[in-house]
Amino acid sequence: MLLGVWLGKLMAWLLRLTGRRATSLPGQLALRLTPRLLSQLGGQLRRCVIVTGTNGKTTTANLLAHMMEQAGPLVHNREGANLPQGLVTALLQYTSWLGRLRVSTALFEVDEATLPAVAACLPVKVAAVTNVFRDQLDRYGELDGALGKLLTGLRQTQAVLVLNADDPLAHFLGLRCGRPVVAYGMSRSCVQTHSHQQVRDGAFCLECGTRLTYDGFFYGQLGLYRCPACGFLRPHPDVLGVWQGDALEVEEAQLPRVRYHLPVRGLYNVYNALCAIACARVLGLNAEQIAAGLAQFQAPLGRMQAFTTRPPSVLHLVKNPAGCDSVLAAVQAEPGRKVVCAAIHDLAADGRDVSWLWDADFEQLASDPSVVSCVATGLRAEDMAVRWKYAGVARERIACHPDLAEGLALAFAAAAQQGATVHCLATYTALAPLADLLQRREQADASQPAYRPSVS
Repeated sequence: MLLGVWLGKLMAWLLRLTGRRATSLPGQLALRLTPRLLSQLGGQLRRCVIVTGTNGKTTTANLLAHMMEQAGPLVHNREGANLPQGLVTALLQYTSWLGRLRVSTALFEVDEATLPAVAACLPVKVAAVTNVFRDQLDRYGELDGALGKLLTGLRQTQAVLVLNADDPLAHFLGLRCGRPVVAYGMSRSCVQTHSHQQVRDGAFCLECGTRLTYDGFFYGQLGLYRCPACGFLRPHPDVLGVWQGDALEVEEAQLPRVRYHLPVRGLYNVYNALCAIACARVLGLNAEQIAAGLAQFQAPLGRMQAFTTRPPSVLHLVKNPAGCDSVLAAVQAEPGRKVVCAAIHDLAADGRDVSWLWDADFEQLASDPSVVSCVATGLRAEDMAVRWKYAGVARERIACHPDLAEGLALAFAAAAQQGATVHCLATYTALAPLADLLQRREQADASQPAYRPSVS
């Protein structure tokens, strides 16, 4: 064990010395030398909280981390390295050279496919599932594959499950796991008054196979669902959220309603905040600790991360149809004109199959006059441009360049001309390079005279 600890800590020190991110490689090397290191270090924890699901894991875990830190220190894979090597790397930061953990509590974001391999290695007391959507087909397969992995992993724990009541797939997990469940969900007042023609996952009841009936949608398949043939229906949430602009009012049984100021934007991020609050309540945190944690939150890489460039810009992660639709809805809800710059890669971490672009609702861009230009970049820039063409985006509003720097330059040129904000949508491996380009532009713009947009 000690050799693995020493190698991992030494590698982390060397990476930081050279200015590189030490999020996975130290743990990867340590596990090669000591394959059982995760269980050996994890066994020293008193309690562990896991956040898993398809979308929103990183934001939810970071929100929850700030809340939990009000009660004491914890181990947390803050940058979203959610495979076994990422968990080990996070643990090594709090491990002495003698192999002893200095912290007794951990909060880990865990990839759905990884959950079965790590759940038994950790003393999981609370496990949150944000949602279950169809994701990278070459990694997770169809929905039944993702559900199977989540079920296998959750059944290896003795955790209280914190599940999204508005998601029929997450609700089904709770019925099948045989664990205590705390359900969270949104108020009926937040139901969409109009619905885009989205591809919705989980359209059929997993109990009997009948198509589900909805009284209203929040987004994706999240909504007020019921099965007309059996008793499967959306449960009343134990933790109910009422979204009011930049605030979230939270109701619990026999407790007064609490109003929290939100540091995040967009309905999908409101769900992330509600999930974190539900977990915090299960852990025994009070309203003051939750509010203090929310106040300290800063958006992780690519999660509606704002840059003070000229013109201003925002970076969003996209990786599957439901997540992309949620980002597009959040972008459209922002005031003013917008330029959408989509950086699409197809490397292993992104998923080789980019057919999900055809299931995302890009048609809403074509009908939105506030979106003045669309720039496609990245390794699959041409695929993105073709998808926009078939979505009905006018040809003169589409630009394409596979090089990230050149594509971003096109987006900023269009935004400067139109007085718009640049909204960058990026897949996993395009995210960090794009963030680096935006940070450099931000630093360069800070030394320039004040920006005055030219509006045609």
